[in-house]
Amino acid sequence: MIPAFIFIAVLLLLGIGLRLRFPIFRWLFIPASVLAGLLGLLIVQINLGDTISRYTSEWSTTLGSWPGFLIAVIFAGMLLERKPAPLLQSVSRVGRQGLMVWVIVLGETAVGLLATWLFIKPFFDVPNSIGTLIETGFAGGHGTAAAMGEVFAHPTINLTSGLDLGILMATCGLIYGLVSGILWINLAVRGGWIAKPATDGDRHDSADPHANLPIGHARIGKETIDPLLLQVLWLAIAFGIGIGLQMLVTSMVGFLEDMVQPGMTAVEVENQLNDRMTLQSIAGSFPLFIYTLFGGWIVRITLGAFGYDRAIDRETINRLTSTAMDILIVAAITTLNITAVATLIIPFTILFVFGAIWTGFCLMVLARRMLPREHWFELGLINYGMSTGTTATGFVLLRLIDPELESGAAEDYALAAPLSSPFIGGGMITVALPLLVLERLPLAATALGLCLVVAVLIMIGQRWNTSAERTEPLGKSEHTK
Repeated sequence: MIPAFIFIAVLLLLGIGLRLRFPIFRWLFIPASVLAGLLGLLIVQINLGDTISRYTSEWSTTLGSWPGFLIAVIFAGMLLERKPAPLLQSVSRVGRQGLMVWVIVLGETAVGLLATWLFIKPFFDVPNSIGTLIETGFAGGHGTAAAMGEVFAHPTINLTSGLDLGILMATCGLIYGLVSGILWINLAVRGGWIAKPATDGDRHDSADPHANLPIGHARIGKETIDPLLLQVLWLAIAFGIGIGLQMLVTSMVGFLEDMVQPGMTAVEVENQLNDRMTLQSIAGSFPLFIYTLFGGWIVRITLGAFGYDRAIDRETINRLTSTAMDILIVAAITTLNITAVATLIIPFTILFVFGAIWTGFCLMVLARRMLPREHWFELGLINYGMSTGTTATGFVLLRLIDPELESGAAEDYALAAPLSSPFIGGGMITVALPLLVLERLPLAATALGLCLVVAVLIMIGQRWNTSAERTEPLGKSEHTK
């Protein structure tokens, strides 16, 4: 861990130097952390000799587990440093975000099946289930691609290259999501859809003694404990409560399910479906950051109940989570896996193009019409990163336009995750479609039927958003035109 952290530190220093030295990076709103991550990716991928490559490979392996925990740290500080939105307003916004995820992910499967029906099946002897590769790689990621490899290899499907194609789709999606996301951000800024990110002059990247904001405001006497360390403790306790909540919920649900269905077992590859349809699996599929979000809320409420809420320094917590965000960005980009075996390259390319068009349409058209207007683009960016790679990619992009996470988009995303994560993007529906539906029904019927479902969900989302805009006041983060 220590060599990997030093590697991150060196990369960040190089990224800072590049941003300050070359104005093009400031003009493109690319932060030092993204530059550092790209440098790390280059170093890890090129051959610098057996000895150095062995070390960089070890560092990359270590860093690969960091983004998931760092996202959880960031969410632990969200409700710790700020009060949540009113309940009714939050329910409406979270519901619209949850519906948006269903539209994006089901839409990936729908356009994949449509492309398979119209452009792939007439020329290639492949199973219908190849159309689910967009959801498997884009929304699901490498983990889902690995799990779906077994499903694709099942005798009823017989897509033996499914694992390779899924890994390749996930890898290309990660790279595409990051690069295209930066392009979308530049278009949005120059189109006046969002506030222009602060320039280096605004942020005082040059040494300015008057620009250094204090960190760790004295909420306690230094003779007791360092004020900065106290804020670290609040964040650590919120993180710990989140881990405890996750373990408690998963174990309780598993215990109750065992009482209801004792001795239930699954057989061979069907256990991919059976396992994901258990209540324990559904509870366990909720990512850690959902629980740490509530951990921060519990810490804040508890301190407030005893009259010690002033012990939380909002600015310091914000600085700590911003630090975690910068490290997350470097780790997420550095550990991108861009080595995969390409088979069936033409069908793969067709599916990739359809997936790219659909995710771009969701960000630039549907997000504006279905998500809360005060942060539709910010929330859309997180969804865009999620739907082309990982949640970490979404936060890399969000960091470019909302570095302090003040728009409220991150909270809405986290609270809405349980509405979709157990079912789509690697959940039970992702596994069930190829095994139970796609090879048993005509491809045209399933493709058109799923397209109809997505169209209905879009109509519901647009009407819901229109109705909500008439009743909800604009938040402080309103800065769209």
